[in-house]
Amino acid sequence: MNPQLFPRQPRRMRQPPKEVLRDQLATAADEVIRLRAENQRLRDAANSTTEQLRAALAIAEGGQHGHP
Repeated sequence: MNPQLFPRQPRRMRQPPKEVLRDQLATAADEVIRLRAENQRLRDAANSTTEQLRAALAIAEGGQHGHP
């Protein structure tokens, strides 16, 4: 059983200073920019590989159709 008849509400944590929040926001924004660039690089590499595989498959299929 709780020894207090009317327990107090938990205290709210104080908000950090604006400078700290700005620094955190800038860090998060830099990370988003970095991840978007990495994502685009990976997407471009995947698309390039896909095109190479399609071209190789087209050549292979073309060669098989010419031989009985």
